[in-house]
Amino acid sequence: MSFGCIFMFVTSSAPSKDSLGSINGMGQTLASVARAIGPAMSTSLFAVSEQHHLLGGNAVYLFLVLLTVFFLWLTSRLPGELEDRDEEDN
Repeated sequence: MSFGCIFMFVTSSAPSKDSLGSINGMGQTLASVARAIGPAMSTSLFAVSEQHHLLGGNAVYLFLVLLTVFFLWLTSRLPGELEDRDEEDN
């Protein structure tokens, strides 16, 4: 469900229909980079928190919760409604 919402916002962020392909390509590229870095980052954070006994080895979970709270706040800043691009062209 979130995948569809993300692409509605990506589509809405394009300033014109001519740039829609470029915006979609950049969105796909950034999503792929995040999917590649995410597992490595979380595994490394888990290893560091266990190795140094940070918060009893649970510091990774605190970091991930803080990251989640930050992104929830960031999504609350998105507009409530998407612009209808068809109405702008007519």
